Amino acid sequence: MKNIKNKVLVLMGVALLSSCNDFLDETPDNRTKLDSPEAVSELLVSAYPEAGYMAFTEAMSDNVADKGVGGYIAEYQPNEDAFFWKDSGAEDYDTPVFYWNACYGAIAAANEALNAIEMAPDKENYSAQKGEALAARAYSHFMLVNLFAKHYNPETAKTDLGVPFVEKSEKVVFQEYKRATVQEVYDNIERDLSLAFDLIKDEAYLVPKYHMNLTALHAFASRFYLYKGEWDKVIEHSDYVLGANAASKLRDWNGKYMTYEARELWAQYTKSEESSNLMLNRQYTNWGPGLVVFRYSLASSKATELFGASNAGEANFDLIIGDKILYAAGELQLGFIPKYQDRLESTGGNADIGFPNSIVPIFTAEEALFNRAEAYAMKTDYASTLSDLDAYFSKRTKAYNPDNKIDFDRIKLAYEAVAAPDLAPFYAVNADQKYYISYLLDLRRREFIHEGLRWFDLNRYNLEVVHTLVDGSTVILPKDDLRRAIQIPAQAVAIGLQANPR
Repeated sequence: MKNIKNKVLVLMGVALLSSCNDFLDETPDNRTKLDSPEAVSELLVSAYPEAGYMAFTEAMSDNVADKGVGGYIAEYQPNEDAFFWKDSGAEDYDTPVFYWNACYGAIAAANEALNAIEMAPDKENYSAQKGEALAARAYSHFMLVNLFAKHYNPETAKTDLGVPFVEKSEKVVFQEYKRATVQEVYDNIERDLSLAFDLIKDEAYLVPKYHMNLTALHAFASRFYLYKGEWDKVIEHSDYVLGANAASKLRDWNGKYMTYEARELWAQYTKSEESSNLMLNRQYTNWGPGLVVFRYSLASSKATELFGASNAGEANFDLIIGDKILYAAGELQLGFIPKYQDRLESTGGNADIGFPNSIVPIFTAEEALFNRAEAYAMKTDYASTLSDLDAYFSKRTKAYNPDNKIDFDRIKLAYEAVAAPDLAPFYAVNADQKYYISYLLDLRRREFIHEGLRWFDLNRYNLEVVHTLVDGSTVILPKDDLRRAIQIPAQAVAIGLQANPR
């Protein structure tokens, strides 16, 4: 464990990009000539952000607590800044600035590919590449607008500050940009998504799961329309992902996963052959070892809250996932579930020095299932919600019994006992829906531990976030707090972009 900690500390200051315009440091004329579909495909390898958001979104969420100081606890300023929801200009790995830069770098690659396709005399031969470029551009903008702007609300989206939507291949180093509204960004994303569906061809990829393949695109659309509250479209796109037998697409936690040791689990969790993984992405990040040692991460109190004795009565959370918590160096404060194996991209011929990175599933079948179950609940099709929950539990509970399925009465009893959270999305939620949604959010929280998705759920439902310090005191992020929209980088403000209000 000490070696992991030392690696984290040595590499904390490494950053790949230094400003929001770094991707323009070389003009397109200096690049490889993009004169064939194969050459454009090679460029599109760079059209996905090779940076992680998980470390800072997880630290901002209620999945973490203060571990205090100790022998193996690593204090890392970006981790602390995220925990206290501080605006930070740091450009290290696992910071909002680093992620912003990586997203706009990916967007630049996608736009350069689209420009090359537009200039090609035989455009019809580039349809697969055009589809991938549009989908990749949409994905980066979607992540940016959901991190650096308010969550989508149709009542305010036309005036809420979004992010610059960049859709041109720039020929100059410095270009004037402006922040589009959240509505404009969403509209442009939806346009790119719609066009991509007719163009993407999985056979164009050597390893489809490292690209925006068709199934991944449907999973992306499922998330996109969930955030917009368009329930029929969520169901439509999730159906494509899950097929006729949703359970068969999920990770087999109560089968082969139950037997895996840590290294086997690390390997399986991010395999392209894993049916649950719809799209994978390499990310430069310290989060692999950091989720174990960072001070503000899965403290023992949080591990107990999420995976200990159930606090949800009859609708218990007795998930096998919790049985896979490991404790590094035998310390309770170093609990983690093996998901992301830390890798090192060596430099200078030294195997011990280089860029830390992990392979990360961007979209999974589990997320599509939860999206669909939530959409069913919002359409008051509760029978379908319960069916999806049963599919999930068939792969997650230790003693799954198809004759003893989860039902509404058990869910309601659980949340009457512990008080359901005060949900405040932009749409109305009736009394019964509140029980279902609360339950689904709690399951999502456990399923996606370490993955940073909880932050987006907290913002979708405008839930208060409470962080507990080692002395027992708390710090709170209230509903509607302006800090939920992460501050855009200082470099972007310096070139004329309007900062988020504080």
